[in-house]
Amino acid sequence: MKDFISAIETIGIPAAAAIGLGYLVWTLFKSLISDIHKKLDTQHGMIVSLIDRIRQMDNDMIRIDTLVRTALKLPPDVARIARSDGKKDTRRD
Repeated sequence: MKDFISAIETIGIPAAAAIGLGYLVWTLFKSLISDIHKKLDTQHGMIVSLIDRIRQMDNDMIRIDTLVRTALKLPPDVARIARSDGKKDTRRD
């Protein structure tokens, strides 16, 4: 305790208060950042799962469209199938 009091006498009360408040702000900042980081990780997982569901739905729609076109004896929309693969043409190379 004597070391603490002698440090306050050496640097002064305003400087000691500023150091103490700075430490308080630092701990509060660390706590808030860790909470935000946890929430962002949760939201990232949700976004990834939603993107996967959208891709699955798109593949299902293309498959159903191809089946209906085949049943109606229409040619399949190969341009749409190629776009779903991320290519500009129908080649699969």
